[in-house]
Amino acid sequence: MSLKEIWHILIFSVWGMTPRIQLMDFSAIRINPRRLEKDLGELGTFGEVAGGGIMRTALSDADLSARAWLKDRMADAGLEVREDGAANIIGRWNPSAGSADSPCLAFGSHSDAVPNGGKFDGALGLCAGLETVRAIRESGIAIPCPFELLAFTDEEGRHFAGTFGSRAMLDLLAEGEIHKSKSSDHPSIAASLQRIGRNPEEIGRARRSPSEFGAFIEIHIEQGPILESLGIPIGIVEGIVFIERYILCTFGQAGHSGTTPMQLRDDALIKAARIILAVNEAVLAGGPDIVGTIGKVEVHPGVFNIIPGRADLLLELRSMKEPVLAAVREAIQNLIRSQQGAEMRPLLSKGGVRMDP
Repeated sequence: MSLKEIWHILIFSVWGMTPRIQLMDFSAIRINPRRLEKDLGELGTFGEVAGGGIMRTALSDADLSARAWLKDRMADAGLEVREDGAANIIGRWNPSAGSADSPCLAFGSHSDAVPNGGKFDGALGLCAGLETVRAIRESGIAIPCPFELLAFTDEEGRHFAGTFGSRAMLDLLAEGEIHKSKSSDHPSIAASLQRIGRNPEEIGRARRSPSEFGAFIEIHIEQGPILESLGIPIGIVEGIVFIERYILCTFGQAGHSGTTPMQLRDDALIKAARIILAVNEAVLAGGPDIVGTIGKVEVHPGVFNIIPGRADLLLELRSMKEPVLAAVREAIQNLIRSQQGAEMRPLLSKGGVRMDP
């Protein structure tokens, strides 16, 4: 079976239409690779930085330019374009062969990027969805359902927490979240919406019922080496991993680095270094189904001539298998308990989701 045949069955079987596939000539649907490549190249210019990478955080000037470009391309492709209360961009096509009230086939992703992010993260999902609707419309094939292309606001969590736009659409925002920010250097999502002339009180208008969607499909870059190392061009995502984040704190005794002998020091950073190595070993012992990363170390007071009195480590654990995650978490908790002057505080916990096979 060809990749194209798999793609068609994936799309249309959502509505129990698999037997009808044999009656439809999909050979007329032709993706235009050059057009897709051109779209990716143009979208990649918004927020482009010298030496590679993208600086296009959510609702920044670069992101607003990218969003304007996307809305123009959606309209050119024949989609009816609007923004909802959370500033999600929605392009919809109601083909004459399908009922406008039927569950829609939705493609989507996000236009924002993490600082110095990749050009294809999010962009591929948007441009692939755009090219899909173009190809279907140009083929003249009558699909039996509405089509939507969704660009979600602040997927990457510039303001407070990630997946803002999609969570707003499903009414999953925490109370008061829109007025919170990561730090004094980051605005709240409410402030950013106000900056672009939107009313944060209208975020609730983004809510939609899951029954409106027959399926949601996102094409995404791998962001890892597995498929590439195996020489496999494409894979199907089985699920979204469980994610847990913690702050690991070590405490020592700050003192003058020039007058305190080495054997009399209580150095919080030395304790942190040992914990980093031990956490890495604990994750490795958990097997191939879990990864763990300490991605940031903050040392206090953080100057040349003072022995560190405290160190904060940011730890993230990810796994598709909750029992594996729980076992590694417990091992790290036991490790921290065994260390004098160390503690572990939870920051975030996100449940995993299995995808449709």
